[in-house]
Amino acid sequence: MVGVAILGTGRLGGRYIDVVDQTPRAELKLVAEPRSEAAAPWEDQYPDVEFVNDYHVALDRDDVDIVIATLPHWLHYQAGLDAVRAGKHVFLEKPLALSSAEGREMIDAAVASGTKLMTAHTQRYYPAVQAMKRLVDSKRLGDVVMAYDMWHKPYEPWKRPPWMLVGSKGGGMGQMDGTHEIDRLMWIMGDDIDTVSAQVGQFTYPKESNPDIDCDDTAMCFFRWKSGRVATISRMAWRVGATEYGGDFFFTNGMARFRLKYGQSEGQETAMYIADTEDGIWKKEAIKEADSFLDEFSEFVAAIERGDSDTPIPQEHGLRVLKVFEATEESARTGREVKITW
Repeated sequence: MVGVAILGTGRLGGRYIDVVDQTPRAELKLVAEPRSEAAAPWEDQYPDVEFVNDYHVALDRDDVDIVIATLPHWLHYQAGLDAVRAGKHVFLEKPLALSSAEGREMIDAAVASGTKLMTAHTQRYYPAVQAMKRLVDSKRLGDVVMAYDMWHKPYEPWKRPPWMLVGSKGGGMGQMDGTHEIDRLMWIMGDDIDTVSAQVGQFTYPKESNPDIDCDDTAMCFFRWKSGRVATISRMAWRVGATEYGGDFFFTNGMARFRLKYGQSEGQETAMYIADTEDGIWKKEAIKEADSFLDEFSEFVAAIERGDSDTPIPQEHGLRVLKVFEATEESARTGREVKITW
């Protein structure tokens, strides 16, 4: 049995309170949340769990083995460092940090302390994403040649905390959603991306007319793998439009696409489609729903209890995603293709 502390009860922290409650061989010991109004609903639901306003209390507890950090992006670096240096294993919501330099320091600190630090790229646990991964690995449609990953959605800045609208604090579509897209493609097509070209901007909510918003809301990125595979990523926060969320993959002997339900508007679905015949007809394949948050955290707990040498999502992977993301930012800033040094 492992003891768990959760740092933050925001958009995801509250979700993880339920996840820990359902995870075999995990017991929630403590929740750290400085905002009393955010903690109050969960305190009522879990009266036996201790709630505190300073996460350092969790790090001093001998009965806490794992820390789940769901803090604002700009706090990941310090909280992650503090946790591993205190001897705690860390399950950290993406992104790992705001820079690869910070991420490198965090992972090195975990290695030095004998703990594990995993970046929770939860979307690879979505059943539709896993179905595409199995399809690519099976070579049922031959080799994958190229792909197009998309996430177009309403951004609704008035519903978001202020830090999510500031790029220097990890806000914007890139750190919020682009890192998910990069992870999906790297997991499905390989993590050895060679070069990146990108155009990133603030177009939907331009700063001139939205002075409180200082982050990207639109991007188009082109990735080239060492194997010759290529892919594009597009993301856009729209004011009016239709949500598109998923990926199209093109093989030597067919095509496949997955879609992920986002919101309640008509036409939203979680599904997988395959076209592998000369008549060009898309055939829908059933996708079984699952709790991706529970599945991911349960695997992490099991790996810690077994004493595995690495985490289910390799510790270095979160850093690799950051390096690709940084390359997109550099390319957009310089107007040049960027070669990634691994």
